[in-house]
Amino acid sequence: MKPATAVTEAAATSSPRTTTVPTEPTRSTSASPLPEPTRTLPPSAPAKTPPPEAARPFGVLNSETAKAFAAHATAEATRSFARADPGVQPQRVLLVDDSRSIRTLLKIYLMARSFEYIEAESAEAALTVLETQSVDLILTDFHMDGMNGADFAATVRSNRNVKVAKIPILMMTGDANAAEVRNKGQKAGINAFVRKPVSCAQLMTLVDTILPVPKKG
Repeated sequence: MKPATAVTEAAATSSPRTTTVPTEPTRSTSASPLPEPTRTLPPSAPAKTPPPEAARPFGVLNSETAKAFAAHATAEATRSFARADPGVQPQRVLLVDDSRSIRTLLKIYLMARSFEYIEAESAEAALTVLETQSVDLILTDFHMDGMNGADFAATVRSNRNVKVAKIPILMMTGDANAAEVRNKGQKAGINAFVRKPVSCAQLMTLVDTILPVPKKG
């Protein structure tokens, strides 16, 4: 038997065993942010369309509405209504209404007759006009601040100036109880009555009836 060989400490350490020590994976010092989850936004509600504006009664038209009627009224006014002979002095109409837009619309409707116009926003103002100016026709509303159209007509009929007292008067109203308003107007002495809304043809027919077109000579 061979004798055991003594291994010195130095020799034992000269060829050490390679020991693999598990290491933790290298962590990046600048960690990238985690992606945010995609957020699904709720569907946006469809834009609400405002409801169409209800048709306004003739008596409360604003200026924009009156302009919207202009094209239609102009076309209708070109129909073959009665017209004054060339060279005849234009007749004058007194428009009595507290709505400026209504007075404008009436002038558009009446343009077929080539009238001259005087405007008054109240019955009291109209009476002042009649004291100084000659008028051939009066168109008046019934509902106005102060004196109403029927009382205004009665005052005109009682005027000491016979020419003023005989001026043809057409009264209009948008009142729901039109029959009652008509009766008041007839008692006051009006010549014609029409309920609003009124068309160009309706208005011109009444005007031609109570104020015939003047003829030359």
